[in-house]
Amino acid sequence: MRDFERILIVKLSSIGDVVHALPVLKTLRKNYPGAYIAWVVESKAREILEGNKDLDEIIVVSTGKWRKRLNRSTINEIISRIKVLRNKRFDLAIDIQGLIKSGVIAYLSGARVRIGFNRSDAREPLNRLFMTIDPTPIGKDIHIIDKNLSLLRSLGLNSFKKEFTIQTSPADERYIDDFLRSRNIDPENGLIAVNPGIGFKTKGWGGKNYAELSDRIMDELNKKVILTWGPGEEGLVSDISNMMHHKPVTPPLTTLKQATALLRRCEMFIGSDTGPLHIAAAIDIPTVAIFGPTDPIRNGPYGDNHTVIHKNLSCSGCYKRRCRTMECMKGITVEEVYKAVKEKTGDKI
Repeated sequence: MRDFERILIVKLSSIGDVVHALPVLKTLRKNYPGAYIAWVVESKAREILEGNKDLDEIIVVSTGKWRKRLNRSTINEIISRIKVLRNKRFDLAIDIQGLIKSGVIAYLSGARVRIGFNRSDAREPLNRLFMTIDPTPIGKDIHIIDKNLSLLRSLGLNSFKKEFTIQTSPADERYIDDFLRSRNIDPENGLIAVNPGIGFKTKGWGGKNYAELSDRIMDELNKKVILTWGPGEEGLVSDISNMMHHKPVTPPLTTLKQATALLRRCEMFIGSDTGPLHIAAAIDIPTVAIFGPTDPIRNGPYGDNHTVIHKNLSCSGCYKRRCRTMECMKGITVEEVYKAVKEKTGDKI
């Protein structure tokens, strides 16, 4: 095993992707207990990392803003971030993103050893230009968590810690307990999180489907449904609630840490390929995952206690953000999802 004292992880976004990279941090900390480890991340996903005791520093960048508004202010901000990276004197950078921009960040860190994916595995093959080590190709039929960890083999590591640390505070826990108490909800009686939100349109299952599913869960399984949501999704959950015959629980807008605390109190999580799904899987909450354009082999909830509903079509795994038919999501019925939920609660159909 090669010795490194100052290590930089580059994984910028999204929330689910950052969650998927947490075992890399845990494995590095196990093998380099005295090393200084920092992580470069976009501001939207930084909260996942805050409070993580395996991490010494979080370095926040705003590449989206920099691209949209390149002016004197953003140029000064970019220069400031570069100086921060250089001053840390990293000797190892691990790029788990596989993009040109993440490769540039790894290069600008000044780390003498830079590890990224093989050209055939990187999302943008030109990322390889910024790396000093070319690992063995991995292939597609592997979960992204295992793919991320495979980068560490270049360091001589073969034993991995597949653990996910998402640290919540006592204040986060109290906030959720107070909210549930104010609604007279006892999680011990069965609370199921239904998350209709999506990162992009082709992952959407439709509000009408979620409304019908939630009604059946409340009516036939006698479980409480809580409609979880994030910024910009309040209208969606309001519409779903209005379509339902039963009244679901709708929480206020939460931070990522508060949402994590809420999910810990749930019996099950239902939703598509989003950050909340992967947070639920990371904290060992059973899930029923509704997958369309993304590949569940690569991006599905990690672990054994999960059920994936997915139609294997000729176009499966397209990862498109726009689609004329959205056949993969429209082909999934409420009955299919309900059956999976019922079986997971212990009731057999």
